[in-house]
Amino acid sequence: MTPKEKAKELVDTFKPNAYIGAYEDDDKKMELYHSKQCALKSVDEIILANPHFNPFMSYWQEVKQEIEKL
Repeated sequence: MTPKEKAKELVDTFKPNAYIGAYEDDDKKMELYHSKQCALKSVDEIILANPHFNPFMSYWQEVKQEIEKL
């Protein structure tokens, strides 16, 4: 799975649990924002789990960049 595909998958995973604001127009923006924050936190935890030896470090860094682009 490419970093871009993984980024989208992670953000989509958190969407059902994302914040839904008081204003309908803002719902999608807030949903995306909170989903991205959760996905970024998840990737940070993966990166920090084994910082000294992680053969996939560059992959997860790319995933993080792709999440930020969404």
